[in-house]
Amino acid sequence: MKALSLIDPEPLNGDAARRYRQALIAYARNGGEADLLEAYECARAALQAQVAISDIGEIHFHAARELRADSTDRELTETRLEAFYLEAVSVYDMALRGYGASVATLTNEIAERRRVEEELRKLSGMLTLQRDQLDQQVRARTAELQNKVEELRALNGQLRQTNQEQSQFTYALSHDLKSPVNTMTNMLDFLASDYQDCIDEDGQELIFAARTTAARMSRIIADTLCYSQLVGLEPRFEPVDLAQLCKEVLADLRADIDAAQAKVHVGALPVIRGLPTQVRSLLQNLISNGLKFRAPDRPCILHVEATSDVDDCEVEVSVRDNGIGIAAAQQERIFGLFQRLHTHDDYPGTGIGLALCQRVAHVHGGSVQVRSEPGKGSCFSVRFWGAGS
Repeated sequence: MKALSLIDPEPLNGDAARRYRQALIAYARNGGEADLLEAYECARAALQAQVAISDIGEIHFHAARELRADSTDRELTETRLEAFYLEAVSVYDMALRGYGASVATLTNEIAERRRVEEELRKLSGMLTLQRDQLDQQVRARTAELQNKVEELRALNGQLRQTNQEQSQFTYALSHDLKSPVNTMTNMLDFLASDYQDCIDEDGQELIFAARTTAARMSRIIADTLCYSQLVGLEPRFEPVDLAQLCKEVLADLRADIDAAQAKVHVGALPVIRGLPTQVRSLLQNLISNGLKFRAPDRPCILHVEATSDVDDCEVEVSVRDNGIGIAAAQQERIFGLFQRLHTHDDYPGTGIGLALCQRVAHVHGGSVQVRSEPGKGSCFSVRFWGAGS
């Protein structure tokens, strides 16, 4: 900014200088409040015109020198000159104070920004370290999981091999047992028919008991063969019409249904995805159990029903009876192989039926669930995939 000469009586040949000089002379002569306020406005205009405070002082000095020379009341003139100047420089004072406050604020903001940047650098370093550690942990965990997957694959392979060997062994053993049992049965039949006149009543009873035992053993072998065929089986599902399948099962069980004087109510049954032979075996076993374990004091009634989940993705098939029921403590045991809750004389059977049903359910991705109370009947249910899933 240009400095003003002390020799020049009007250091600034501009509007700001002329306005200040005129306002100063007016206030020095009149002492009016409006003239004093003009000092403030002149200073504001000068500040906006980028006139330095030293230039304002020089303007004021030249104008005051003329007024002192012409003044008749020197003391009053000095007082007014001083008041006018103080009013003018107050504008610069306020500007300087604001500048100082702004500088302080900016300094604080810069310091705060630097502090935040430093914290961000530290946090960034910590995050980088944590990310590296996490990457290492993820890689280690991934490698561990891959090892587990390989172990599981190996174990699954061993399990499939073991299941196949078990199935082959069970099949071979059961097949080999069929022949001597059939031979024994034929021999007992031969004795009973050709030598009945030579055998007394006690002998006849022994032959009858032996034939009954042989028949039961033959059923056990047949059921064991059926069960062994499900072990290690690779399923190839196809649509299975449950309604048609249930009709065929009921036709096969017609003699048992008539003997039990039972009523079987069949609801609407859908088409599912499954293995027809296995699903047929499951239905036949569940319905046969409902007929077998009927209550002696009331008519035997069975319900075969199905309910579907959203969009028929899953179908729950249930067989419900009003028979003798099962105690809660025994409801897991009944699915074990060769597990029986009653004597053969009370309720004949091999103890394989429900184990076979559970195996069929597992092959189809589910399990057989039972809800039962002693004396109030039982409900067996299993889930299948719907044909549209």
